[in-house]
Amino acid sequence: MFGEVVERVGAAGDAALLARLRELDEQRRRNEAETALVLQQLDDRKTYRGDEHASMWGLLRAEVHWSDAECKNRMRVARLVERFPDVGERLHDGHVSVAGVVEIARAAANPRIGDLIDPEIGYFTSLAERGEYDTVCRKVRSWEQRADTKAAHERTTSADEARDAHWTAGDNDGELAVQWGPVDALANREILDQYLDAEWLTDWEWTVERYGDDAATHLMPRTPAQRRADAVTRALHDGAAAPPGSRAPEPVVNIHVDHDTFTDIMVEAELLPERSCDPFADPQPVHESARVCHSEHGDPIDPLTVLQLMIAGYIRYVIVNDQGVPIQWGRKRRLFEGAARDAVRAMFPRCTHPGCRVRTKRTHTDHTLDYAKGGTTDPGNGNPRCRRHNQAKNHGYTVHRDALGEWHTYRPDGTEIG
Repeated sequence: MFGEVVERVGAAGDAALLARLRELDEQRRRNEAETALVLQQLDDRKTYRGDEHASMWGLLRAEVHWSDAECKNRMRVARLVERFPDVGERLHDGHVSVAGVVEIARAAANPRIGDLIDPEIGYFTSLAERGEYDTVCRKVRSWEQRADTKAAHERTTSADEARDAHWTAGDNDGELAVQWGPVDALANREILDQYLDAEWLTDWEWTVERYGDDAATHLMPRTPAQRRADAVTRALHDGAAAPPGSRAPEPVVNIHVDHDTFTDIMVEAELLPERSCDPFADPQPVHESARVCHSEHGDPIDPLTVLQLMIAGYIRYVIVNDQGVPIQWGRKRRLFEGAARDAVRAMFPRCTHPGCRVRTKRTHTDHTLDYAKGGTTDPGNGNPRCRRHNQAKNHGYTVHRDALGEWHTYRPDGTEIG
């Protein structure tokens, strides 16, 4: 039986394999939705008691040999679907990714703030339908950070108090391990990322010189792990070589915060009396999904950490308009450079091509609408694309950003990727 499947899959063309993959994933989504309903019924009926199990976990481990992680995730999804039937329906219809639903279910199961997710469930579910998993995860965890402020502050304080480091050096190898609080972690990551980018660029220039147009990252002379180790070594050597008493340049940490969140931070710290508003205007509460408080890598940041960075003095503010686009520039320049390039990169943590994970620091800043066709050189018309996917536009691929800020990439035949 399986041999027949092996033969059928091996004989299929690329288009047929992709079509089959989509069919299998839709089937998986339907199965997960039905599994959630079955788990609900078994749990409601206390079926697990029949074999003296204390809970559903015992039954699932015994009957279907699930791991604890599977038991936890699937029972969370079962309870999410019971609480929000629309989520189960969209999962069963194949619209929502399984991983996205698992992430939403994890947040809904949070005992401190799970009951606050009701206003956000529609937004998160829609995001799980149209966005990649890392985007869903980033948005959900950012909401958790804001909704559970007390716990976020406690984690920030605890992490700073638990900072630690140790290193060893033996005859054959050595190891360095460090644990920082969030403020030091952000600053030190910026420093180490600069060293890592320098190591990456050195390897890339060597690769281009040797292979020319055929250059690719897998042809680089060092592995990513080796470059990370060499970056730390270079940073330590540079520190040791600095003149005694000299002051190292402070790293610039880019933090992205919307105006309302920033005002809330200042009010909580008693640096502003209260958020200003027009007494004659209808109140327009900020929807949680529109809130922004994260690093340039997209990692959620506790507002307390933002305040500490402000006090430390090495924070760069990214000013955005109502659509979340940084300060506009006109069409005076042909290329995105300097602050204009940084503004485009500030909006997205990685290359905007579907599935790509190249960080923005290693991307080109491209015009969404070509300059030659009237496209302006401002952040609203820019998007970060890695070298490979920037060149794809020369082969007929096109890019579009919709009104929701989501990116769409189309093949030369007009069909959309993903």
